[in-house]
Amino acid sequence: MQAPETEAWDFGHGRAGYHWRSAAPKARLLLAHGYGEYAERYIEHYHRLIPHLTAAGFDVHAFDLEGHGRTEGARGVTDMRRALDEHIAARAALTEDGTPLFMLGHSLGGLLTAASVAKSPAGAAGVILSAPAIEVPINPVLKAVAGVFAAVAPAARLTPPIAPESLSRIPEEVEAYRADPMICLLPPPARLGATAVSVAEEGWRRYDDWRAPVLVVHGAKDTATPASGSERFFGMIRSNDKTLKIFPEGYHE
Repeated sequence: MQAPETEAWDFGHGRAGYHWRSAAPKARLLLAHGYGEYAERYIEHYHRLIPHLTAAGFDVHAFDLEGHGRTEGARGVTDMRRALDEHIAARAALTEDGTPLFMLGHSLGGLLTAASVAKSPAGAAGVILSAPAIEVPINPVLKAVAGVFAAVAPAARLTPPIAPESLSRIPEEVEAYRADPMICLLPPPARLGATAVSVAEEGWRRYDDWRAPVLVVHGAKDTATPASGSERFFGMIRSNDKTLKIFPEGYHE
């Protein structure tokens, strides 16, 4: 399957944005990547997700978060509250002509997508959450420390790095992850951690009003984001069209 050409996409927030066109589009899809990675990775990885989506009739749009991929900023130092506003703005740009918009978020992008729809549900034709980081496991002391460091030393790394071998059961994917110069292998920084907790907590206050159609997929052996968060989310939402798939042997990707 041939990959579609990557086009630049500008939704007005200064982020590196991308557009992959379908030959026969029937809807749009906004993709949100995970921590340390970038949108273009979904062309060749994740079983060549973007070519499959365009072949299925989706015009795919995405942007690299602050400090990720081709977007400027210290590596991984993302303010997730700002990213939430950017995601909502991207959605507005993609729905202004009435074209149906689906959203897909993986890991940190799953948190971003879920929080975005919970805060601003209008225009969500459907949502796919892949190993979403909607339940951020953090002890109260580390949470307080992260908040202080987020203000005075936003790039400080307070937790261990994510082990690449914990992300996939496929050795070739693990090696490709390690060797990719655009991947940030550093631990999540304080600013990202503190603001992700804030966005996650805000999301949990809204999920019981969720009505959008949603598919949630998670690996039971995911050590990066706990599957318990997906199960809790699925139990809370009030959508009449919802599916949860937990893969017993699944890792994060």
